[in-house]
Amino acid sequence: MNLSAEYKRFNVPEEKKSYGGLDALTHTLVGKVYKRLFSPARFRRQAEKIYELSLELADLEDSNLMEQVESWRHQFRMKRVKRKSQFNLALARISELSYRKLGMRPFSVQIMGVLAQYHGFVIEMLPGEGKTITAAVAGVLAAWEGNPVHIVTSNDYLASRDADSMRPLFEGCNVSVSCVVAEQDQAMRHANYLCDVVYATSKELLADFLRDRTEHEQISFDRYLIEKLSPQSTRKVQVMRGLYTAIIDEADSVLADEATTPLIISAPTKNEILKEATHAAFEIASKLEIDIDYTVNHKFHEIKFTSLGEEKLSPLSDMLPAIWKSRERRDFLMKQALAAREFYKRDSHYIVNEEGECVIVDEKTGRLMKNRSWGAGLHQAVEAKEGVELTDPTETHTRMSFQRFFRLYKKLSGMSGTLQRLENELWQIYKLPTIRVPKRINNTYKLLPYLLLETAAEKWEAVVTEIISIHETSRPILVGTRTIKESEDLADLLAKSGIECVLLNALYHEEEAKIISIAGERGRITIATNMAGRGTDIILAEDVSELGGLHVISTQRHESVRVDLQLFGRAARQGQAGTVREILSIEDVVLEHLCPKLIRNFLSGIVQSYFGRVLGSKAYHHFQLVADKQSSKIRGKILEKDFSLNQMLSFSR
Repeated sequence: MNLSAEYKRFNVPEEKKSYGGLDALTHTLVGKVYKRLFSPARFRRQAEKIYELSLELADLEDSNLMEQVESWRHQFRMKRVKRKSQFNLALARISELSYRKLGMRPFSVQIMGVLAQYHGFVIEMLPGEGKTITAAVAGVLAAWEGNPVHIVTSNDYLASRDADSMRPLFEGCNVSVSCVVAEQDQAMRHANYLCDVVYATSKELLADFLRDRTEHEQISFDRYLIEKLSPQSTRKVQVMRGLYTAIIDEADSVLADEATTPLIISAPTKNEILKEATHAAFEIASKLEIDIDYTVNHKFHEIKFTSLGEEKLSPLSDMLPAIWKSRERRDFLMKQALAAREFYKRDSHYIVNEEGECVIVDEKTGRLMKNRSWGAGLHQAVEAKEGVELTDPTETHTRMSFQRFFRLYKKLSGMSGTLQRLENELWQIYKLPTIRVPKRINNTYKLLPYLLLETAAEKWEAVVTEIISIHETSRPILVGTRTIKESEDLADLLAKSGIECVLLNALYHEEEAKIISIAGERGRITIATNMAGRGTDIILAEDVSELGGLHVISTQRHESVRVDLQLFGRAARQGQAGTVREILSIEDVVLEHLCPKLIRNFLSGIVQSYFGRVLGSKAYHHFQLVADKQSSKIRGKILEKDFSLNQMLSFSR
């Protein structure tokens, strides 16, 4: 038995301290000093030197190069690489090997990204600048140090694709690589985690971590070894080998946008009384009227009963099972039923598939989240609303937020094209400094004048007009929509005009890679829900650049500016031609939920004028920033609560 390997597998790091008050201020100052010590200019100079060294290896025979690479791997493993000159020589050889194995030599800006990630930075690197090869080379260096490396991707497709496409480089560096995806069983996961580098999504990593902890909870390492040596031992082997190094692609999405959502390990449990109560609650809810019996706060997802509503509920409570008739339980159940009606929309937050199942849609990526359900009876309330068979509620076994999970890694780094306004948050929560990698090829997309209209109907009419106009030039078009319903409604409007298009949303997620691969063809029209984290380049056909490149149409801004920029970045990848047009309305979600009704009414009256459009745009931008700031504050507060709850639960055991 390899005691070192078993200890790594069993060892769970302690959670990092959360900073507050004067400690938070000191921590911020430390971050600023650290960023000055490792300035972009310093990384850039070192990267250019490494790039030049790699070019000097062009005449080196393959056998000699492989010998030198293996020698440097051994030096890293023995922790003998102390000087910058040694590090430069090693990385230059990895770069040359990358060129021979993959046909891709990392440019100086990509090497700069590798250096920054090696020193624990999260890098801002624009789309099309080579994040895949940057993460792979950084993964090689981390693996050479002898600890398991997790490269976190947006989805299972990218995990599998990147592991396969980068395999020649990893194997050339004597580093084993694999991927962990949803359909793999326990045995396959265990085998794949034995590799030096593992590509996986954050959801798969956290789920495996929680299952391992549940299986080995409250067992000391000594007792674990004794049980392992016993021939009668029936304890399952942990699939993971510890949390040491994580390199996160789309770091803004993983560490911020999705970070507060807890991943819950649960199991279905029979509760026929809850099902009966849910059906009754839905029937009672149908008798209640908004703004008369209850009020809705979309901003905070709150429902409050009015005094009239309370009076109406009292006699209707007789429809509920006896155990749910108390005021507290009744109000909770009714609020879930009303939340399902007011906040959770079909083809936006979930779909109903051919089997009659309500499947959650990830709002950030537009992907289906199979085998996931909302808790506290909410999922059953949505099913009752849709008239499908109610599933069994789940009983929570263990849970953890992604914020707490990624704070457990000993060494964390990442990359994204959109890290705007996240620098302070990433440092305070994860102790992650940020650095911007300069563009190798400047963005060349042209941001056309936006259109701001009064109503949603006018907006969609303008979108169709824009598509028809651009389509006549044979340029490919990508339209970004917020929900599945919007994408399908737009497709119907185009069909009435005799224009064919391709839909890319949660209903067609399995064809995603194929749809994206042809989205740059001449005359192609693609309508997509949220493009965040798609991770697949739209390759333009040869003659398309001459026509003006890809034309991107944004039909609604999101609460986060970064999500909008991700859509804009689909145009003009790697210096190609492209244009972006925003077509918005006063009735869009950001304004509807955040902007006071009085201001919306005022803007609607003057939006046709030049002054109205300017004022409307500034209002849109202001409330978008408000939403972004609120989200950041909420993430910080949720971490504090999550951390406090964990301490209380630990104390109570």
